[in-house]
Amino acid sequence: MADTIKSEGKDVLQGADAKFANLEAVERDIEVPFYVYQTPAMRQLYDMCQKAARHMLTGHWPGRFDLDNRKNVDEIYWLDQLWKDTWRTFDPDKALVYVLPIYPVLLYHRSCKEGNRKKIHALADKAVKEVMETPQWERNRGLDHILVLTDFEFKYPGRMEMVFGRAFSTFARNITQGRHLADNHRDLFGCAVTIPHTSSLTALQKAYQPFEKESLLKRGLIKPTDVFEDDRLGSAFDPPSRHDWFQRDYTMFFQGRTDFGRPYRNLAFEHLAGWHGPNPAKSVFVMAGNKHKTKLSLPDCPRQENTTRSRDMPIGRFERCKIARKKHKDWLLETSTFMHRLANSKLNLCFRGTDVTSSRVMDGFWARTLNVLINEVDDAFKYGIPFQCEIPWRNFTYAIEGSVFEQDPRAALKPILDELYKDHRAVTKKLRLMDYYSKKILWNAPKSETARSVLRAMTRQCLTDEAKVGFIKRTTKDGTAANVRDHPLFSRCAFVDTSAKGEEQRNPCATCDRLHI
Repeated sequence: MADTIKSEGKDVLQGADAKFANLEAVERDIEVPFYVYQTPAMRQLYDMCQKAARHMLTGHWPGRFDLDNRKNVDEIYWLDQLWKDTWRTFDPDKALVYVLPIYPVLLYHRSCKEGNRKKIHALADKAVKEVMETPQWERNRGLDHILVLTDFEFKYPGRMEMVFGRAFSTFARNITQGRHLADNHRDLFGCAVTIPHTSSLTALQKAYQPFEKESLLKRGLIKPTDVFEDDRLGSAFDPPSRHDWFQRDYTMFFQGRTDFGRPYRNLAFEHLAGWHGPNPAKSVFVMAGNKHKTKLSLPDCPRQENTTRSRDMPIGRFERCKIARKKHKDWLLETSTFMHRLANSKLNLCFRGTDVTSSRVMDGFWARTLNVLINEVDDAFKYGIPFQCEIPWRNFTYAIEGSVFEQDPRAALKPILDELYKDHRAVTKKLRLMDYYSKKILWNAPKSETARSVLRAMTRQCLTDEAKVGFIKRTTKDGTAANVRDHPLFSRCAFVDTSAKGEEQRNPCATCDRLHI
């Protein structure tokens, strides 16, 4: 447990002083030349979704796109960022990676101007034929070609064929796919490059805009009483935490479902809500989802009593309570309260759901709230944590092994809380690292570089030595197999990278796809 919790921050800056070195100085300048297909059929598939994609980027979402799917639209940011990127080449012989400019999630949800499946299948058939007739396809048979698709529905066999037809589905099994979970035991793709979710914040604002929690109050999306304790209502629009991170009102945050067999979350409600221990502040533990499918019986939020009857302990307005359901779900209010409460908390408890990934990690970056992974930690890093080669996750992310948390939730959290309240320097260091790397992790952040990070990660996770040698031979005069590792594109990682590569992704992940926590 101790090894998992403790930071390795002293290694991040490679000898930098206590005031933090310029983080850009420790990054390698690695550019990945890529080519975007614009064959006739491929271009038609791209163009038919442009109106919907543009609307989403400006904050206008199609009505049929429900809240749960708005954090699975990586594809619109991916293609938006790549289209005018200076790494793009129009000569396929000079490219290392080949991009398929298609919007699978928008097409799946029928958000594009063409909704007829048969017409889409016919276009997809033509697109496959166009690509497979090119010299670059013949070279590596698909692993250097990438399609981003991140809706959870595409983890099930048959979804690809339903959207694109049989020919494209077969074609997709040979290529690299951008996925939230690099688990390929169903043989749905040639290889997966692990990419981050978009955040819950995505649907609340225009693309590439900064976020400040007070903006949600100023826009009238929520009221101060939705997110603050009674004694803090007077300073809601300009709270101390706006200027000092350590003045945030809440220590721990979790708002989410506890049904469908998620015992870690239930344990948190039982043992952490109302527990002050080494931390003087209140926390946020709000239950969402179907109240009939959980054993917990909780009052509506904000709770009116300031103690719990079971333990007679002081408790906050948003501890051990449930979202008051209206006749029609108000996703805007629910998401706004989620983001504000998170941004007013110090620790974001990221319990695993039905697999080892969690979009909550990205929410933590937006809110500048330190993430605490409570999960099967090794599997989470192996299958679900992106860009490990260029981001030192372990230096600013707390992690607790799920089995340790189950034994004693409070004991598992205590070392983290001790650092939080007793070592402000260590916490400040973690926050600075999060701030810096957010441009790589957050698709929707100002000056986001996430698409570039996907390209870099793809060269590590999915490209074969044969593909790398071929690229060197095409682009340099003296390219040979002997100098692959010396090429800057294929040099050693700057940080520890345990993500599953290639064939390793085909091994069944015991914790990746089950209704467990």
